[in-house]
Amino acid sequence: MAGHLGNVGSRMPLAWILSDQPKAEATLALLRMATRDKTKEKKKYGCQGDPAPPVGLGMVKTDNGTGLRSKDVVGSLLGTSASYTAVRTYASADKPYVERLFGTTESVLLKLIHGYTGRKAGELPGYDAKANGVLDIDELYGILTRFFIDEYPSMRHMGVGMGGRRPAEVIKELNEKRGLYTPLPEDQRRIHLGWKSEVTPNDEGVRVFGGIWYNSNEFQKAIDREPRGKVAVFVDPDNVTEATAIIPDVKGEFRLQLQVTAFAELTISEVLEVTQAYLKENPDVTEIYEDRIASERRKRFDQLKKTGVERNLPRSHSTFEEVRNKAASVFSGARVVPSPKDFPTVRPGDINSGLSGPGVLSIGEGETITDDLHGDPASDSIEGTSEAAAEATSVDGAEDPEAARPPETKTIDPKHRPIGRPKTKGTFK
Repeated sequence: MAGHLGNVGSRMPLAWILSDQPKAEATLALLRMATRDKTKEKKKYGCQGDPAPPVGLGMVKTDNGTGLRSKDVVGSLLGTSASYTAVRTYASADKPYVERLFGTTESVLLKLIHGYTGRKAGELPGYDAKANGVLDIDELYGILTRFFIDEYPSMRHMGVGMGGRRPAEVIKELNEKRGLYTPLPEDQRRIHLGWKSEVTPNDEGVRVFGGIWYNSNEFQKAIDREPRGKVAVFVDPDNVTEATAIIPDVKGEFRLQLQVTAFAELTISEVLEVTQAYLKENPDVTEIYEDRIASERRKRFDQLKKTGVERNLPRSHSTFEEVRNKAASVFSGARVVPSPKDFPTVRPGDINSGLSGPGVLSIGEGETITDDLHGDPASDSIEGTSEAAAEATSVDGAEDPEAARPPETKTIDPKHRPIGRPKTKGTFK
């Protein structure tokens, strides 16, 4: 089953998914894609054109499939302030725009793909579609993605109001003249279209799917003021960078930030893939530092862009139950913790400035920071020190004890260590 959502005014495809079962989970994945940015799909599958931007939902018409008229889907649509219309059974004229796109997609694209089964039983006598089905779900989804981003929006459309114009041209014109539907607020989108988890907060925030931590100052203050039981946390499975939390009997929602920055902008499925790949190489690890996760992510970035979490999945998306079960296995006995913060580093240009401390290692012996910070660095040599000592001798040959004293070593308190080059006057405050 191929699901599709499009913009009626421009005939521009907004979202598309593949699924073996047209259930509510697949429909919600379709709605999430329509309301989010699709640049990731463009880069992943090598598209040249620009996909439709994220938009809000105005009116959604569906047929009578169980996954489309589900109470979860209808409730989510109403929560996003969209209008919902269920069309009549066997009345294709109630949704001509959708039927037209499916017809074009089938005649232009699907008939050319290995394993095409035909529109009805017996349409292709003598052709074994199962034996010729050589594409996996990710390859097929890539073909559809390139078609809906590069090819279909550039085709001339003769539908009502189109007059032979191309969808890519029309959506730009609509955006310039009257604007598209305003994208949904992120918190509202996560609450009504995302995945909900009931978790108990602690001093570190909240943890969802076994090892993804979120927190914010406002959320932690609210929890500290009046400790409660479980809270509801909503996550967008297509981007885990932020989450939304609702505390029972507390007005409003709280936007939470991801605490493991190495997971930023990944999908939940990609988070599990990266973590699982690292644990396979280090099976005895119980604490995974986030810099190591980031290194694993860089190493496998190209692979993550081209493959799903599992091979041969019967759909282009993962379900909540699949991810929850896999997360319990991946994060069992292990957790991701922040990397140490005391990495020895210095600002560019300060490595030879005469400072000492974290990040600056002494080369040679007897090097100190002296009070004389005005002179030319080239003159700070053994010969220069000897000349200064000779000038300290008085005319009658007697040494002046104060003048002959070697330069006093200056100790800089680490708390007051300057940022950048050394100061030449005054004190550090």
